[in-house]
Amino acid sequence: MKPQPRCSCRRCNFAAPGASLRQLGFTLVEIAIGLVILALAAVGVFEVLTQQIEQHRISDTNATLLKAHDALLSFVTAYGRLPCPAQANSNGAEAIASNVGGIITCVGESGFLPAVTLGMPNLDAWGLLEGAWNDGAGSTTGTYLRAIRYAVTGLNGATASALTSISLGAPGSPTQRAAVQTSFNNNQGLFVCASSIGILPAGNRCAAQANTLSANAAAIIWSLGSDAADLPNYSIDERQNLNLTVPRVVISRVYAPLGATGGQFDDLVSWISYPVIADRLVYAGFVQ
Repeated sequence: MKPQPRCSCRRCNFAAPGASLRQLGFTLVEIAIGLVILALAAVGVFEVLTQQIEQHRISDTNATLLKAHDALLSFVTAYGRLPCPAQANSNGAEAIASNVGGIITCVGESGFLPAVTLGMPNLDAWGLLEGAWNDGAGSTTGTYLRAIRYAVTGLNGATASALTSISLGAPGSPTQRAAVQTSFNNNQGLFVCASSIGILPAGNRCAAQANTLSANAAAIIWSLGSDAADLPNYSIDERQNLNLTVPRVVISRVYAPLGATGGQFDDLVSWISYPVIADRLVYAGFVQ
């Protein structure tokens, strides 16, 4: 038998006799379908990872709010008062307008958590405590959208600035605590409402008892959430938390994505009621 000549790699066909090109590999259609399936799988994996990252950031920010809550109560125990809010130009320190006879008046009832005054760690370059979405959004423009917000009620009349003054502004007075409680009963405290619909600048600021989550909050701390830099998509509730157009009112409701009924909402809110502050003051010996 005559020996078969060897073929080079370029010309050698290893296919069985009669094999078609269809049997030798995938068609372009099959390759395209495979790529589409891979792309869809990648999108699904990306969405799952995005949701997990977001949930992790929510948990981290809630933990940050809890730390801020504890730091505020520790400050009350040590100094017999709540600190004033920090302002954009106070570099994380409480902004005090005046201290006359022990009555400490704040520059404003709302602003940022005074994290430097509280001695909290892991602050940004402006001395502010941020949530888990710490990308510095708004910091260069002075809006500090990622910073933890903070408000403390100034009350009115004879009890004005009581909560930010040592021993409620009247050291040793057995009646001051009751007077401050009366001020809260007269709707002078901070309100946490479930919706901004119908909120009022006076009286029951949530407008209806069913909308009221707290009517006697002495201090509120909150984060503007992940969409803090996405102002065009802000819901009416989120705009209230950003601007406090109606004073002394912060909105707190469950998470809602963009397009949800009532608008999106991802702010995180925590508050401290006056009874908790009064109990801490009594425990620390600042009031009777």
